[in-house]
Amino acid sequence: MSRIFIPSARSYFVESKDEQGRIWAQYRKGPLKPKFLKNKDPNTFRIFTFGGSSTLGFPYYPRSSFSRMLEYALQKSVPEKKIELANLGLNGMNSLEIRRALFESIRYSPDLIIIYSGHNEFFQGSLIPDWRYPTLERFLEFIRSHSRFYQVLTRADILVGLIPSVLGTRQELIEKIGMDLEEMPMESRPMSQRFYHDRIRSYEYHINQILSRLDKEKIPTIICTVAVNLKDWPPEWLPYPENLTAEQWTELKLTLLQAQNAIADGKLDEAEKLLNQAKPFANKYAMYYFLLGQLEAKKGDKELAKEHFLSARELDNSRHRAPPEINRLIRKLAKNHKVVLADIENMFFENSQGIPGFDLFVDHVHPNLYGQSLIAQKLLATIKENNFIRITQPSQIFPDMEEFRQVFQLDDRFLSEINLKISTYYLLQRHLPDRDEHTIQTLEDVISQNPDELYARLCLSALWLEQSCEEKAIRVLEESLKRARGTQEFQKMLERYFFPKIVMQGNYLLFHLNLDQSLPPLRGILLVRRAPEQTRTRTAMSLRDYQRIFEYSPDRNELTDFTTSARELINARDQLCRGNKFETLNVNNYFSRNPEAFFANDSRLSAQDEEIVMEMKGADPWLVIPVKISTLNTSSIQLELSLKPELKNQTQAEFNLYWSNSTRPIFSEDKKISLPLKADGRFHVLNNNLSDNINWLSSQEIFYLRIDPANFTGIARIRNFRINLCSNRASESNPQ
Repeated sequence: MSRIFIPSARSYFVESKDEQGRIWAQYRKGPLKPKFLKNKDPNTFRIFTFGGSSTLGFPYYPRSSFSRMLEYALQKSVPEKKIELANLGLNGMNSLEIRRALFESIRYSPDLIIIYSGHNEFFQGSLIPDWRYPTLERFLEFIRSHSRFYQVLTRADILVGLIPSVLGTRQELIEKIGMDLEEMPMESRPMSQRFYHDRIRSYEYHINQILSRLDKEKIPTIICTVAVNLKDWPPEWLPYPENLTAEQWTELKLTLLQAQNAIADGKLDEAEKLLNQAKPFANKYAMYYFLLGQLEAKKGDKELAKEHFLSARELDNSRHRAPPEINRLIRKLAKNHKVVLADIENMFFENSQGIPGFDLFVDHVHPNLYGQSLIAQKLLATIKENNFIRITQPSQIFPDMEEFRQVFQLDDRFLSEINLKISTYYLLQRHLPDRDEHTIQTLEDVISQNPDELYARLCLSALWLEQSCEEKAIRVLEESLKRARGTQEFQKMLERYFFPKIVMQGNYLLFHLNLDQSLPPLRGILLVRRAPEQTRTRTAMSLRDYQRIFEYSPDRNELTDFTTSARELINARDQLCRGNKFETLNVNNYFSRNPEAFFANDSRLSAQDEEIVMEMKGADPWLVIPVKISTLNTSSIQLELSLKPELKNQTQAEFNLYWSNSTRPIFSEDKKISLPLKADGRFHVLNNNLSDNINWLSSQEIFYLRIDPANFTGIARIRNFRINLCSNRASESNPQ
């Protein structure tokens, strides 16, 4: 196909022409990228659905979503027509982005628009309160559509003080444009009341614009209320009640955590006593009412439980799910614009014995397969009731779940992968005592189906450690290392998914688990996959922050608890360096005075202008430096390294620093640090912080260092090569 329409960076669609001369439009955003003919066939009934990840079908897309189920069921009800449903959802899509995408989609002649939106209004949105300044908003929208300057402007800190009367306070601006200037991630920050009301008004403004435009274009529309996991997903812990001191809040939180665990363990009398104890301090506090709801649900009083859960949702400060105000607005706007309403929220109440929970959701807002089928069923009924298309097979029964599973290939292996994704999400985002047993069972099922699944094994070991089941955790980890066939593959998995919460330093495995029971054990790991070379450039935690450290013996495939020994080494390091002056050992000076002490492989050494020059020609070039230093008083090794490759196409290399605690220069893969390095002929500063590396500390005394640019041929130049010590313990043979 040849492209005939080159979109701007902000365009949502691209058009191309096929060999028959037909013009196709394709959605450019999101993971699905549906494609359809620009000029609709007369026999086609075209539907566009808009919304966030729930509309996309997370976590089941691309195989399943309520859109796919609706398309399939509607096609069976109208077999003589071609039902063409394009899912135009996006992860995190809010009302502003829906407005932009929907307005652009109108030129493709949809017969029906379906909107399921409201959960993503409290992340990034419009730069200004557009509902308050519509003229300015239209001007910025024009700039956005026609210039990349807008993209630069929205990221510039200069904007903070540009028009404060329009933009509001600095903190509110940070919330608007997603500037992460604080340690707390955006999704965890409590919302100010002003920010909350601003986003609610913006949602109303955008949906008003959307419905007005669709009415003007005479395009039939269904707008849906949104459903949430009311019963089984807790609200945010922050912010705590304003009337409490920090000490009172700490006491309240501890009491509520004890009540939460008591409810999970079925100790309802104990939980009720704890909640009564917390009552005087928990006025208008979401977590308190949520736990009351859980207590009453387990006692069997569903009406009272529902009342408490609704109170908790009303008070929740979460950015992750729509507050009740969103659905109130949806109902009001549907009535004002005479638009058809599909009340999904009420349907979920009716099909969940009164309180929607994990029976309909996989997490806080994303429906499970049964939940998706309920939405599709409601939308199909709404289409029939409003005669949006003439139904020729009215007696057609809505497909059951088994039919959807077969048609959409929702086999056991696929669903096992989904269960793994969701179970690990619990470990990352929410501490759910009621789900721990379910999560453990899910992870064990995944491992039984795929024994080489390292990701599941690491998650399971973290959960066991959090529950103080060390023996179970060690068994899982030992099997993981055995199946990884060495530590290298295992370390890559850690670097990609678990850094910095779980790291491997040589043959030492370090765990940092959240001790705060309000947080899940692994919250804080990188949620986005990263290439190992990207991870290695990031800074790990302080060695003291890792609560559990294990030593791995590859020969025996055994892990032993090294935590106590590690603490002793850390204390000895701190005691040794406390109050002492630092000194520096200059390796370049040592080489210029005593070059014969150094030896190299597949390289020729020389000194030029206070630099060590290595001309590397062979297959395995390296440089060995004799030293005698204690690991406990070595804080770091610094050098500047330039690599000029012999081959022009070699632009990347890997810098390896090996060390040997043997009196002979014997090196091994378990005693090294590796960093990525550009091979561009320029000097790059390499700072190897060793005081927080347990592999280095446990080596005690070092006799040789080895510089090894792996798999590289060319010229290396080393300058400012320094070993930084925190006490005067170097021997006379050391480089001075």
